[in-house]
Amino acid sequence: MSDERDGGVAVSAVRERVAADDGDDVTEGVLAGIEERAADGRDATDAITVWHEECRRKCRAVAEDVDDVEERLREVLAPLDPAVRDTTQVQGRIDEYEDEFETFRSDLDAVLDRLAETERAPSTAAACCEAADWVWRCERTVGMVAHNCHHLEEEIEEFETWLHDPETRLDSFAEELDGFEEYLDNTEGLLDLLEAGGGRGVDPFDAWLAAYHLQRVMGVVFEELRTELAELDSWLAEQDGAYGDELATLRSRLDSLAERHEACSTRLDAAESAVDDFAERRADVAASLDRFEAAIADLEPPVDWGEVERLVSEQFEDLGIELS
Repeated sequence: MSDERDGGVAVSAVRERVAADDGDDVTEGVLAGIEERAADGRDATDAITVWHEECRRKCRAVAEDVDDVEERLREVLAPLDPAVRDTTQVQGRIDEYEDEFETFRSDLDAVLDRLAETERAPSTAAACCEAADWVWRCERTVGMVAHNCHHLEEEIEEFETWLHDPETRLDSFAEELDGFEEYLDNTEGLLDLLEAGGGRGVDPFDAWLAAYHLQRVMGVVFEELRTELAELDSWLAEQDGAYGDELATLRSRLDSLAERHEACSTRLDAAESAVDDFAERRADVAASLDRFEAAIADLEPPVDWGEVERLVSEQFEDLGIELS
């Protein structure tokens, strides 16, 4: 069957092409997208032209949504006292939001660049498949940005409440302590495994490395939590109401977590003896650990926790750490 039909490519020709490729080179949903947009159910070229323009319009509309959400953030920040805005907790959140806006715009710019490079009116079934696949991928990216932008808008509304409501701030800090405690639980579990002589098919040295990285990250977390609690104390002192009991509870929890963290450091040092050839194996990865230590040392409040998680993930991959 010929690819062409009155100057365009027949949907049936694209369908045959997909069948011949057994779907290996065609993303799921591409053929459905073409069939959905073919005006008479038969012209694939016209369908892709329509789809291409739809995606471009959606991209521009989402870019406007991103601008609107960023403007909403400016409105939330406008009345803030500069001293409040510069605190670790507040500036840390602002930095996270600004990073997300930058990512949104980068993704949308990449979509427009890709669409500009994608054939709008392909003249063969193979070209139709390629063009439609790219448009489908671009549409997926635009949809993901729109989804994440909507969630960011909700976060900013919650941020506004957090900025002005003492109970919300207290609850939020308690949740941060919950996350810190989870890190400690994981580290203690790894140390339990080491002290028991291994098990679960985990290399004891991998367990030690994982515990080491978690412990170093928690050291950074702990310092930032101390700073945030001091800032929270100062801010609450300027608000109506008495929050001494709540602050005392948070301090007690943080002190308890600090003791556990210190105990983990002691156990981690002692656990070295449970790993065969520990000195030699650590020497083999010393350069990687030194790079990680340098990266951790360079972190300054407010800490970019996405960057911290990326560092840890890269380390696990670089060192081939496997815990299951």
